[in-house]
Amino acid sequence: MKLNVDLSELHIAAAKMQGLDALLTELRNQKLCFSKGLEIASKYVEINGGEVTVIAEGTLLKLLCDEVTCFQPYEDINLFYFEI
Repeated sequence: MKLNVDLSELHIAAAKMQGLDALLTELRNQKLCFSKGLEIASKYVEINGGEVTVIAEGTLLKLLCDEVTCFQPYEDINLFYFEI
């Protein structure tokens, strides 16, 4: 018997416990749209005392010693990307 269960939220919660890099990698692996991925990542950074700044290249997330740029490379590709 197969269960029709979506475990994506559980994977995101587990990645949050491993840190910013693991969370961003999980968001990218789930192929979330850019706005949803950025929303989840920004909330995580703000809750943990980090800083979110909009820049020309995208959005800059700073948390502890990590500095990450989140971006959407092309308007017609609505996926979440990041660069450490």
